[in-house]
Amino acid sequence: MRRLGQLLLLTALALLPGGPATAGSWPVPLAGGSALAATQALPVAPAPVASTCSLVSLQITVSWPAVPQAASYTVYQSISGAAGTYTAAATVTGTSWKSPVLVVGTYWYEVSATVGTSWTSPRSAATAPHSVTVFVCT
Repeated sequence: MRRLGQLLLLTALALLPGGPATAGSWPVPLAGGSALAATQALPVAPAPVASTCSLVSLQITVSWPAVPQAASYTVYQSISGAAGTYTAAATVTGTSWKSPVLVVGTYWYEVSATVGTSWTSPRSAATAPHSVTVFVCT
């Protein structure tokens, strides 16, 4: 009985915000809907993230390998440099995304993976920049 009590206490601590679950692991339900929880590694950042620019459509396609158990991915876009400010451009369930037609400028992208409904990976490294000028995308 003492061992079960310790397991329940550790499980409860793991589920608390700021508890052990935030230090590299997250709670997952055990088979059969048990109230107990096990831990699993946090999702990793998608890597490598690649991007290509279409000369014809002036759109950039961003792609990455799947992250195990990811439910969705968020693509972030920056127009102020690889270390600049990024804004969420889209959330997708697949492993690629195509931008809308872009205006003149230079673009960088990062991607994060989401497991379940709220466990988000760190963002990937920034892609190489792509510049859109009048009728040219490089």
